[in-house]
Amino acid sequence: MEEVVVDNEVETQETPEVKGAAWIEKLSYVMSGAVFSKESVVKLFPFMLYVVFLLMMYITNVYVAEDVSREIARYNRLTEERYVEYIYLKSEITSITKQSNLARLLKDTGIKESVDPFKKIVVEEKGGGDD
Repeated sequence: MEEVVVDNEVETQETPEVKGAAWIEKLSYVMSGAVFSKESVVKLFPFMLYVVFLLMMYITNVYVAEDVSREIARYNRLTEERYVEYIYLKSEITSITKQSNLARLLKDTGIKESVDPFKKIVVEEKGGGDD
């Protein structure tokens, strides 16, 4: 470390070698298992609890997202099935309600197709009692 005097105050500046040594020291602290000593565990317990809580929330979120994804896929399949059924029934109704099919189906009941053209009925209004 280098000491620098500025306005009667001593400041220490870390050189790159010292920064690297601090990093190696922290790594060796973790790798040696000293991080799991009683003092360290008690000191880090709230952080560990927070990390465990976040992991549980992440796992829960993944399960919920998978359930929602499966439900969306199921509803998409149902929608496709309903659409196919709708198209089929619409074509059936169209074919059944054609004039030629209706005449053939109603022939047994005695109802016949009209051969006369339609006539327009005109009603002349007379002056009512209010006029």
